[in-house]
Amino acid sequence: MSIADRHPGLAIIADDESTGLVLLEESIAQVGLDALAFDNGADALAAALNNPVAIVLLDVDMPGLNGYEVCRRLRADARFATTPIVMVTGHEDSDAITLAFEAGATDFVSKPVNWALLPRRLEYILRNAAGARALIASTEHIERLAYYDTLTGLPNRQRCMETAATMFDAAQQAGENAAVVYIDLNSLKRVNDSFGHAMGDAVLRAFADRLVRTVKEFSIEPERVLISRLGGDEFVVVLRQAAAREVAMTIARQCAEAFKLAITHDALEFYSSPNIGVAVYPDDGADVATVFKHADTAMYHAKATSGAVASYAPAMSARMRDWLELEGRLRKAVHNDLLSLVFQPKFRIKDRKLVGVEALLRWRDAEFGDISPNRFVEIAEDSGLILDMSGWVVRAVCRQLRKWLDRGIVLPVAINCSGKELLHGDPAKVVEAEARAANVPPSLIEIELTESLLIKDSATVQSALKRLRQLGCRIALDDFGTGYSSLAYITRFPPDRIKIDKAFVRDIENSAGDAAVASAILSLAHSLNLVVTAEGVERQGQLDWLLARGCHEVQGFLLAKPLSVADLEARFFSTANEAAPEPQQLLTRA
Repeated sequence: MSIADRHPGLAIIADDESTGLVLLEESIAQVGLDALAFDNGADALAAALNNPVAIVLLDVDMPGLNGYEVCRRLRADARFATTPIVMVTGHEDSDAITLAFEAGATDFVSKPVNWALLPRRLEYILRNAAGARALIASTEHIERLAYYDTLTGLPNRQRCMETAATMFDAAQQAGENAAVVYIDLNSLKRVNDSFGHAMGDAVLRAFADRLVRTVKEFSIEPERVLISRLGGDEFVVVLRQAAAREVAMTIARQCAEAFKLAITHDALEFYSSPNIGVAVYPDDGADVATVFKHADTAMYHAKATSGAVASYAPAMSARMRDWLELEGRLRKAVHNDLLSLVFQPKFRIKDRKLVGVEALLRWRDAEFGDISPNRFVEIAEDSGLILDMSGWVVRAVCRQLRKWLDRGIVLPVAINCSGKELLHGDPAKVVEAEARAANVPPSLIEIELTESLLIKDSATVQSALKRLRQLGCRIALDDFGTGYSSLAYITRFPPDRIKIDKAFVRDIENSAGDAAVASAILSLAHSLNLVVTAEGVERQGQLDWLLARGCHEVQGFLLAKPLSVADLEARFFSTANEAAPEPQQLLTRA
């Protein structure tokens, strides 16, 4: 490999003596480089700044800009940090040499020049420069691996914490504040699980790019803002401002809006519903670790309250401690069989005949008492306990079915299936195993899932539901009308049952809007030959309206509240062998 291959670029030569200029050009030619030669410093400087340069040879004494000044100006440009600059002059005194090196010269060649040896010396200088560049590049690469996220190119956790500490110190000295915006992008794990990590990485990069563009819209000075990926789907924005909390909350809300728009990749659309927490130094903590922890706490508060953005308040820390304690207690309750089920009866509307029940999970803790299902299900989903808890429900339902079958009671039971269970678990495998262990037919089990879940990830969900249906389980679409209704999805993989959400039943006999939605759902279900169950029926007027329009089944407090096993049996099965309708009767039309 030639010198030119190893050191791409030109040689810039400046010497006001024509003979010296020619001889320098010849020496450069011997090492395989092309040269641009000038008799003054100004032209040499301009050429160097506008061309790729491998080496610069400068005479000291030249009209206009001397060699020292040209050298200083080149070194002021970051592109010339490692470019060899050689001073060629008749000055041999120590002061001249010192001035050359102080200006940034790499080497010093005295006149008269040994022209035979100069090419070899230039090769040596170029090799050293190449080695220095390689060392710098290697060091930069190592630093990038250590301090930057390889997927998004953003600073990683280590660099973020170090830079945040610097920004906090600067804020303290300037009498300002520093804010941490903690962003958790939900649903990205689902992309990995459903489409593979290559697709997940591409979507994550797209979200990171959108975050960077959103923050840039605020035109904050680079030294006052930092965007970092902490890991997984967690990002932070750190900023230093006089009114940091207000600016941070504005950025957080803008990010929440930006992430509502889909990311499109390979003709697929991906959505994320971020939860964002904000904490401020020094109001919410005296050091980086504390402020980050409180921003994280605020993010979890936003998640727990179904909000997009939350600013830290001390009460949130107490709530987080309660959350963590409940998580530990819930884990013990699941593993020690301390949960319970109640059953919400479902009735055929035309004759009020019991046709099935919906299993509802309950948890009464020894210290905290009855815990709201909304709260403990959220804790289970956030902690990853939801799969174990769902397995407990299936096991408990199968065992109860066995007890009823032993008494001659045939009563189908509906089980709510969470999104995480469908996307990250194997519900068909669980149902099959537990039904076999209890010796009950899976056809007595109905799986309820929300409409929005069917739409958001149709391929993955449909695969799971197909396996459940192959076992004999029926599929019900819960909360219908509240999600992203799409005939394409429903007709491609029709459920056995549609449940009208209680929000449309609540004022159905008085509200034209609710009545119109319910009528449309009933019409759709009739055309697709689906059973319709109305939830939340609490008044006779609601029941009459639904009966008049052909609704098949209802459930709600008007006919029965959720009942314990004992109360359910006492009310509906007071004598042995008094069975409910067979499962196939669920498809009987009113």
